[in-house]
Amino acid sequence: MSQIKLLIVEDDLYNQRAVEKTIENHFQEIEIVAKATSVKEGLEAIEQHHPDLLILDIHLTDGTSFDILRQSDYNSYKVVFMSAYHEYALEALKFSSVDFVFKPFDINELIIAIDKAIDEIMDESYDIKIKALFDNIDFQNKNKKVVLQGKHNVKVCQVEEIVWAKAIVGGANFYFEDGSYFFTSKPLRRYESILSTHAFFRCHPHYLINLLKVKEVKYDMKRIHMTNDDEVAFETRRYNQLINALHPNIHN
Repeated sequence: MSQIKLLIVEDDLYNQRAVEKTIENHFQEIEIVAKATSVKEGLEAIEQHHPDLLILDIHLTDGTSFDILRQSDYNSYKVVFMSAYHEYALEALKFSSVDFVFKPFDINELIIAIDKAIDEIMDESYDIKIKALFDNIDFQNKNKKVVLQGKHNVKVCQVEEIVWAKAIVGGANFYFEDGSYFFTSKPLRRYESILSTHAFFRCHPHYLINLLKVKEVKYDMKRIHMTNDDEVAFETRRYNQLINALHPNIHN
């Protein structure tokens, strides 16, 4: 592989230099072609250098790094975000499988994020993930999307379409309202952390359910009847948590 061209967009010069040193010390295959401190400078650098990878601070002097993505051909490069402001960004980035490093950043976390970005340089599904990112950071859009990574393909779906999911060897199966399912090669726990803030509940070590899709809880049978007519087992010890999650005002 030829040298990977990197653009660093960071308005804090100390952090900018720290990123630069990390690249110099750990990534001989990366060439830093430009550094910028603003949206304007970042766009100019993209136009001039055509980088393969961007490391972006989210909040810049004249806007946000999302402005850079919206105003350039984001299909032509990969992105690693860095920011201390994760109130809205973290969820969007996680849903889209875009790497996000908290500031003040840990060098090892940055190295891992860059490694992942390099791995995705040849990933044909990356443009799908970025499109999902933009959909999720649109606050007027309540239909959040999640990217499910299969062995050789990806599925972008509305969170509300998912009824339940099952952990299996080598990944997880996601089951949908229309009766279909999708196998993801990522472990269920990876998606649980994302979906738990969107009315999903781990009712069993192997099962994750959408609480909004529950039709009936059959205590004697230890089963949950879902809206797609599937029945999902639950653990007895999680029953009270399940009921409280479904009806938070009920006290057992």
